[in-house]
Amino acid sequence: MLLGWLGPGLAILAAVALAVQSLAVRLSTKSQPVSNVVSLIFVINLLVLVPLTLVVYYPDFALSRVSIASFAIAGLLGSFLARYFLFLGIHRLGASRAEPLKSTFPLVAVISAVVVLGEVLTLSLVVGVVLLIGGAIAVSWDARDSPVTPTGKAALVGLSFPLLAAVLLGIDPVFVKFGLAEGTPPLVGVTVRVIAAAAGFGLYLGWVRLRSGALATPTPTRWVILSGVANTVYLAAFLAALASAPVSVVAPILGASPLFVLVGSVLFLQQDEKVTGRLVAGVLVLVAGVVLIVAG
Repeated sequence: MLLGWLGPGLAILAAVALAVQSLAVRLSTKSQPVSNVVSLIFVINLLVLVPLTLVVYYPDFALSRVSIASFAIAGLLGSFLARYFLFLGIHRLGASRAEPLKSTFPLVAVISAVVVLGEVLTLSLVVGVVLLIGGAIAVSWDARDSPVTPTGKAALVGLSFPLLAAVLLGIDPVFVKFGLAEGTPPLVGVTVRVIAAAAGFGLYLGWVRLRSGALATPTPTRWVILSGVANTVYLAAFLAALASAPVSVVAPILGASPLFVLVGSVLFLQQDEKVTGRLVAGVLVLVAGVVLIVAG
């Protein structure tokens, strides 16, 4: 019985860590560029994961060419591109609006799991996905009308970043499942994905420097450190959850993270985040969709 709750329990831990990350990123990007925050989070990821993986699994990491490629692709999609787009969305829209839009990724994840992995699609999954979309539309509408977010074309650009992150995060778990199916431990898999993502982001920064000159020096503030630690916990819990439960269960549970972000915004970010009734309603509809999907 307890084993049956292991995967969902780890997914809930990942959702809470994801919410903490979003709130900390919101505070971090008030004082420095998104690229600096991403850089420092990668440094924290690597400082924690690489030594831990070496201590636990050296010399047998149970890696194959398929698992290395799968985790590397997942890292480039989820830990590099999706992370960067999400952080841009948080910077432009605020955590309480960007996080719910990003959390529409279960729509992509469930479709991918059914089409690619052959997981079963049920009526409650379908209804849950519909509620996710409805909640996302309500949040998007609230974001466009909010006095603390941009207007016009800038608002559309801001909305596009977390939605792009959602698409990439929806594809990410499929590659993770391929890697885990090779017998690679979750901790090794998350380390490979972070190394690949950090390398991809390093190449991006190199390209930016060639085009525009010197980059600003990252400052490791307490909020950046908190976001890095939270992101590391999220990644480890996420892969461990996927090792214990189907994508169609784990991914939707992560969609509950906006509820934690909403509570955190009310408690800690009242000066930076304007929480409206429509935003609360949208998030509740979205979370109802998550509950139905998990029940399905």
